[in-house]
Amino acid sequence: MDVPEYSELKFYVKGTECSDHQALSIPVLLGDLQETADKGAGDCGFDRTVVTSLNACWIILRMKVHIDRLPAWRDEFTIRTWSNGCEKLYFDREYEIYDNDNNRIGFASSIWILADLKTHRPLIPGRIEGLSAPVVQRDLLVYGERCPKFKSIPSSEVLDTKPVITKYADYSELDHNHHVNNTRYMAWVLDALYKSDIDVSLVKDFAITYVNEVKSGEKVDIYVIKTEYGFYVTGYKDEGVHVFDSEIYLFV
Repeated sequence: MDVPEYSELKFYVKGTECSDHQALSIPVLLGDLQETADKGAGDCGFDRTVVTSLNACWIILRMKVHIDRLPAWRDEFTIRTWSNGCEKLYFDREYEIYDNDNNRIGFASSIWILADLKTHRPLIPGRIEGLSAPVVQRDLLVYGERCPKFKSIPSSEVLDTKPVITKYADYSELDHNHHVNNTRYMAWVLDALYKSDIDVSLVKDFAITYVNEVKSGEKVDIYVIKTEYGFYVTGYKDEGVHVFDSEIYLFV
C-alpha cells in the first residue's frame, strides 16, 4: 500500500459555522480535524468501513490544540494530518492547520484506540485479523511529544462545588455511534466558560481528555475551576461518574 507523507482536506468557512466573534467556532474546527483524521486513517489502511467490517471502531482518548488564528467567515483553510504510529494500544495522530496563503495558524495532537464496535472495550491492534499494520507517515510531533497529558483535579474537590451548567444528551447532540460526539464536549466547555463571564474568544489553547461516553437521555453537570494557568473544566454524569476533563488557556 502506497501511504502518503501526510493526508489533508481543504475547508471553506460557512457563516453558520462561525461564533459570535466572526471566526470559525472551535467545536466546528474539532469536527474538521476529525474529518481529516478519518481521511488519514483511510490513507493508512484503517478506513472506517474497513474497521467497522472487523467489528471495531475508533475512539478518541485525548486531544491538545493550539490556535494562533481561527479562520474567519468565507476563509479557506487546510488541515494536514499524519499517523505517528502505535504504541501498544494507542495510536498517535498529529495535525497542522494552514490558511489559504500556506501560513500555519494552528496545530494539534491526539491519541486514539480501536475498540470493540458493541462494547467499546479496547482492542489490541495486532490481534485484529485482517487489519493492516500501523504505519508512521511522518516522524514529527507538533508538541515534541505524543499528545501531552494534564493532571485531573480530584472528584472530591470538584463535586464539593456547584456546577455552572447542566447539559443533556438530547437527539441533536448524538452522533452515528448513538452517543454524544466528542466535539460537543468542547461546545459544553465553551458554554460553561461563557456562563462564567469568561471571554471565550480568548480561548486559543486547550486540552481535553475523554473519560466516559454520554448516551441518549443522560445529563452532565459541568464545573469550572480557576487555576494558575487558566481554567479547568470538567463534567460528571449520574452519581458522580466522570465524563471528561479539559484545561483551558487564554490569550490576553
